[in-house]
Amino acid sequence: MTLLVRRTVAVVAAVLLLLAVWTAWALLRSRSDLHAARDTVDGMRSSDATVAQARTALSTARDRLQRAEGRLSQPGPALFARLPLAGRTPRAALLGTRAGLAAVVAGQHILSATADGPPLVDAGRIDQVRLAAVARTLRQSAADLAGPVGRLRTVRTGWTPGEISRGVQDSRSQLDGLPATLTHAADVLDALAAVTGGGGPRRLLVVLENNAELRGTGGIVTVFAEATARDGRVRFGSFRDVDDVADPVGQVKRVPSPGDYHRLWGQFLADTTLWKNANMSPDVATSSAVLARIAATSLGRPPDSVLWLDVRTLADIIGATSSARLPDGTVLTKDSTVPALLSGAYKAAVDTTAGQAARRARLRGAADAVAARLFHGRPDASRLALALAGAARGRHLALWSAHPQEQRAFSAAGLAGEVRADGAGDIVSAVVQNFGGGDRNGNKLDYYARRLVTVHVRLTKHTAEVEQEFSLRNTAPPRGLPVYVSGAVSPGTSNNFVTLAVPAGAELQSFTRGGTAVHTDVLAEGDHRVVTDAVSLPAGTTATWRLRYRLRLPADGSYTLHAFPQPLAVDGGLNVEITGDGVHLATPAGRRGGVGVSEPFQEQRTLRVVQVRDGVLRRTLDAVRRFWNEPVHLPF
Repeated sequence: MTLLVRRTVAVVAAVLLLLAVWTAWALLRSRSDLHAARDTVDGMRSSDATVAQARTALSTARDRLQRAEGRLSQPGPALFARLPLAGRTPRAALLGTRAGLAAVVAGQHILSATADGPPLVDAGRIDQVRLAAVARTLRQSAADLAGPVGRLRTVRTGWTPGEISRGVQDSRSQLDGLPATLTHAADVLDALAAVTGGGGPRRLLVVLENNAELRGTGGIVTVFAEATARDGRVRFGSFRDVDDVADPVGQVKRVPSPGDYHRLWGQFLADTTLWKNANMSPDVATSSAVLARIAATSLGRPPDSVLWLDVRTLADIIGATSSARLPDGTVLTKDSTVPALLSGAYKAAVDTTAGQAARRARLRGAADAVAARLFHGRPDASRLALALAGAARGRHLALWSAHPQEQRAFSAAGLAGEVRADGAGDIVSAVVQNFGGGDRNGNKLDYYARRLVTVHVRLTKHTAEVEQEFSLRNTAPPRGLPVYVSGAVSPGTSNNFVTLAVPAGAELQSFTRGGTAVHTDVLAEGDHRVVTDAVSLPAGTTATWRLRYRLRLPADGSYTLHAFPQPLAVDGGLNVEITGDGVHLATPAGRRGGVGVSEPFQEQRTLRVVQVRDGVLRRTLDAVRRFWNEPVHLPF
């Protein structure tokens, strides 16, 4: 009996050893394929790849991943993966590989759907049949991805090598939301089909914002165009000055607006047929609804949709298509558009009525040229889509629909330009309104404004102690600018109305500028609140605001920060530091430690961390380490 047991144990040990060796061989042989596939995809995403290059990259990545999956699916690794603890490593590698392979295959299908066949936009018409086909492909890809991504989510990475656990964490962070993203993209295509007249004629209002004079959603609306759409064909009228349709200050008509909007911005005639202040709320959806009512009053016909774009968006579209020649002979490129229209055009314009009319004509010409690129000719759909998606992330482009289902699709896809705290989440939104230069012409000094937002967060078990700092500097030269830019009454001085967002449930502790308390009401705006201040900044000076508050955390101790930039001609900066009090912080990717961000504030960001409280053993070891390693400071 003893001999039989020994032989049985020996056989089992030999089998386990064979499986372990087989598994190790499969993991080692697969490692190079997985790294090569990742590098190929990362290289394609970080470069301006053509369709042909993208096809080659995805095909190469697919071959590598299939080879790795084949090795990891062999009987040896497959059996070893069923063992407790030891089997976690091959199981994690296999499920990670399958999720990556599913994503690459989805990418191939989507690329074929968008790049093969007739162009999506041709001779001024959007092919509604092709649009529907792409939407179907996106939904099918989302369904195909849901299973592999869901199984990857269940993988346990404890007792696995660091390289495997980090790989799984990275894959989760990149793939977790991909099925939902593809579904949202399909919904957006359906909404775009409707907006462009797929289900019947539609009216579209296109507004161009001038970032040299700030309003909440970005820049002041100075030019607009009306368009009609039917069966995918969008016909634009020429861009016009809002002065052609706006009422003078003493004759404006009020339009219905949300209560929060009217309390904050009604005093500045934002909800009237003045037009130029209609977008004082940074929430594009709110400003759009107000502007649609203003347009209905002034033009006699309400728009079904409003498309917002600014000069930065014009530059992105030109970069994705080709340079644009204006009626006066000026050639605009991606890099020259912003300085040419927001700085050079003012310097070159004569400070007369005729000179400013010529400058506005150049802006209208640029808008007309870009509209032609969007809806005429045969633009590269992939390059154009990437450019527009980047503009939307930066809030330089947004779309609103009067039809609720379409608006929900734009909102879910991040195209609606909304500013929301999302329930119990924290929010950062520093908004500047240009209050002019002391006369009716105002100034255009916001091109020279530089800003920095810094957020310090200290988490305890139940609360977040938050300090926001907003720094605004006027870098305009003290002289040499045209009067129309510098302002006539106080040349070079920017007059600013500032609003800083506060979560609705926050306990406000202090609001200061330059260390002095700012006494102001805390007013509701949408699902959060704001504090306000007004300041004049002579050329070369800076103002700094600090906002401190306490925010209760949800039951799981997580903290979420939603950061929304105001669309600018020149991006500001964003610094975020999140630390814990006796805890470690885990990001969605699973890494522990504090969270630090220092980057250009050029697109909306969401940061989420979860507090992880260590056990008694870890806390004891940390205390011993601190005792031996940290210096002792005596009180004398």
